[in-house]
Amino acid sequence: MKMIGLFALLASAAVQAQVALPLPVAYPTLLGVSCGGVHVASYVTGFDENGYIRGEVYAWTRCGGSGRGGSYQSQTYQAWHTIVWDLRQHYKLLPYDSVVPDPAFRATDAYGNSILDTCSVTTDGQLACVASAYIYYVPPTMAPISDTAPVNKAVPMKPVDRDC
Repeated sequence: MKMIGLFALLASAAVQAQVALPLPVAYPTLLGVSCGGVHVASYVTGFDENGYIRGEVYAWTRCGGSGRGGSYQSQTYQAWHTIVWDLRQHYKLLPYDSVVPDPAFRATDAYGNSILDTCSVTTDGQLACVASAYIYYVPPTMAPISDTAPVNKAVPMKPVDRDC
């Protein structure tokens, strides 16, 4: 029998709701600097051979100050990382694989799971995008969340006294 599971994020939402794919809470700290906040954009770039969602994450901040002679100078700090989401709300950050994300990317796998980049505005010349998905079915080939499962213990039944 095939195992049917829903994406963990959909548990509290409607089954067919679009959900933003999660990012590590401390992701902006990987940039190493923050000047008035770190901007983060995430993109999906496709499904990999295991059915996991692959994407890219881009973080940037701009720092500025007065230079010699009263001129204003600014410097932008930026970082790219590749991210893999495993359909169970987990993710893994990897070094950037140089895949240039497409802000209009959309794909659907054989199970009807669809992923897309939802881009709204631009910030500092970069598109502000959120990688999102509709997940209907988690393939049975997906690795379990943990290697251990609860043991089903049989509960002995008490004998029933009946007067017939």
